[in-house]
Amino acid sequence: MKGYMEIVFMRHANALSAREAGVHSDGERPLSENGVREAREAAEELAGRGFRPSAIVTSPLRRAMQTAQQAAAVFPGTDIHPEPGLASASDPAELAKSLIRDAAGPILVVGHHPAIGLMAAPFLGKAFSFSTAGFLRLAIAADGEVSVLDSRGCEEL
Repeated sequence: MKGYMEIVFMRHANALSAREAGVHSDGERPLSENGVREAREAAEELAGRGFRPSAIVTSPLRRAMQTAQQAAAVFPGTDIHPEPGLASASDPAELAKSLIRDAAGPILVVGHHPAIGLMAAPFLGKAFSFSTAGFLRLAIAADGEVSVLDSRGCEEL
């Protein structure tokens, strides 16, 4: 590692409503055609800026998994790890800290609004709002200093 840990928080890409998709539960909602494109473009933008995840950690809900799969196609050989805590939003700040503690290298975390924006709070002292396929890329130094490296489609709350 480079003396710091990189983490990218990303909201899933645009998804169909349950009614549009003909599914019965929120967890089954797939990405729209635009969402597939958004997810791929966001991952390509990250790659173009030099980000290379060692792992992709995602909510197990369908739209987040599909976003993670689009990112994995841009980062060949990167494993996808479903994390149930990303679907429930029970304690996003604590989950973010544990993901960093357990990471072997840079990670991409794919989740849902508003929890994905709350995951940055313990590092930056503020939460963020994300558009679909929006991301926030952070560098966290061993001494705890945090820098924002990149962002797309997110703003402070």
